[in-house]
Amino acid sequence: MSRRSILDVIEDIKKVLSKGDEMSVKRISEKVNSQWETTIKALEFMKKQGMVKERMNDQTERVERLFSLKA
Repeated sequence: MSRRSILDVIEDIKKVLSKGDEMSVKRISEKVNSQWETTIKALEFMKKQGMVKERMNDQTERVERLFSLKA
């Protein structure tokens, strides 16, 4: 298995989130076929650049970070 560039992971995350849904880190990492640590790093970078927004899930008891693209 070859390593993927973090830029490739960011591009894949952008494609997945472009559908308009909020997704958890786990769900995003499954969709882009990446480890969750790499997904978190990519999402943190995208958040600093103003590409995504984050909110905490308040509908369940589980502490969960949800991400979506900024409009």
